[in-house]
Amino acid sequence: MSAPATAPGLVHRAVPYRDPEHHAAVLARPISDALEHDRRALVVVDPRCRSELERTLGPDAGVEFRAPEQVHTAPPFTVAGRWGRAVRNALTDGADGVCTVGQPVELPGTDQAYWTRLDLALTHALHGLPVTLLCSFADVDGARERAGQLHDELLVDGAPVPGVGRRAEHELLAENPQPPPEDLGEPLLSVPVELGGLGAMRRRFEETARLSGFGPRRVEDLVLAVNELVSNGIEHGSGNPLLRAWRTPAGLVAEMTDADACRLTFPGLAAPPAAGARGRGLWLVSELADVLQVWTAEDDPDTVQGTVVRVTMTPP
Repeated sequence: MSAPATAPGLVHRAVPYRDPEHHAAVLARPISDALEHDRRALVVVDPRCRSELERTLGPDAGVEFRAPEQVHTAPPFTVAGRWGRAVRNALTDGADGVCTVGQPVELPGTDQAYWTRLDLALTHALHGLPVTLLCSFADVDGARERAGQLHDELLVDGAPVPGVGRRAEHELLAENPQPPPEDLGEPLLSVPVELGGLGAMRRRFEETARLSGFGPRRVEDLVLAVNELVSNGIEHGSGNPLLRAWRTPAGLVAEMTDADACRLTFPGLAAPPAAGARGRGLWLVSELADVLQVWTAEDDPDTVQGTVVRVTMTPP
């Protein structure tokens, strides 16, 4: 499996920088060009680069800054899905396109595997959208080689330079695995579900959500998400998945475990085509849930048998 070709309208480049001043200087041109052509600018960088960009572009330039510690609060595939929603919302609001900037920073729960998986996921979440995606990185020894494994192009001092050594996604994902499913203890409920039991399952989850403090709209979202999750396991998996639920400090967690392995590399990330009814299940789940996580035996055969899919939703 080779890396996907860059989608029409999607420009995905790695941006090396030496220091915060150089970082801001390299980013200022593509960001200002975007704003001048009715495109939005969504920038997630550390405070030092943000300060330099505000000084260079002006505090009223129209850049939407987001703090890294607020963006990177979930697993990388979930963050990529949120990024895709932010871009689609900007396009719906009338923007002709979006220039987005991301930068790896040291945060709890992030490591090299996190940033690698996020970079790969962003390519899929933004596929086909009019986006310039700039991935900044500190220009230290070996960094350009690592960036070349993920990007076809680098933006070096404002000039596009071909990347070298692009690698296949499945190799990078295998070398950068996500943490295995956390043991959440004794579940609130644990039930195998078959096609004829979907109605009873929905009623049980509706009651569980209400007892967990969810309001009517959020109850509806949760029941729909869980229904799509289990239906997907019934239709495309073994036909008899196991559904469990827990109350946690993060919210209500629902998990489907199925004996069959999911073979979608980035499940739920890309919006399905407008035409046709298929391919919407996991994408709809990712839109409704706060966090969607998928583990498969192909990803981690030592800790997962078949497929494990978890969704986390917070009240109200």
